[in-house]
Amino acid sequence: MQKINHIPTADEAYNKYSALCARQECCRHDLAEKMVRKGMSEQAIATVLEQLTSEGFIDEERFCRAFIHDKLHFSKWGKIRLRTELRMRRIAHETIEQCLREIDDEDYMDILKELLQAYTPTVTAKSSYEMQCKIVRFAYQHGFEQALSLPLAESLAGQL
Repeated sequence: MQKINHIPTADEAYNKYSALCARQECCRHDLAEKMVRKGMSEQAIATVLEQLTSEGFIDEERFCRAFIHDKLHFSKWGKIRLRTELRMRRIAHETIEQCLREIDDEDYMDILKELLQAYTPTVTAKSSYEMQCKIVRFAYQHGFEQALSLPLAESLAGQL
């Protein structure tokens, strides 16, 4: 038996997505994508998003801060990766840069050190230089700047 997809009305969508936004931070882009997948019209999507924004359920700056905090501390993402992911969610450039400037530099370096110290024992390399390259590449894959990771990689590769 084939399931018939129900296209939600604007009121139904508002109720559903206001409850979602009350549980977790969401951005306009993510919610709009969910509504498009449900088959809602652009007019209905715009209405629901405007209502959610005006009532404070959606706040791009608040979302940006929460996203940066969670991905930095739990997923160990660097500023490059955070910036890219937020751009993909169509957050304003000024908002992204403002929120990234709020990251404590000492905390950021501690996260990078912790990440690289956990990774270093798993690396097999024939030389210190190869070890450094692998550590820096790993840091870059997580979105950390090469200028910050290179000195740490040199010290970690020198210890082995």
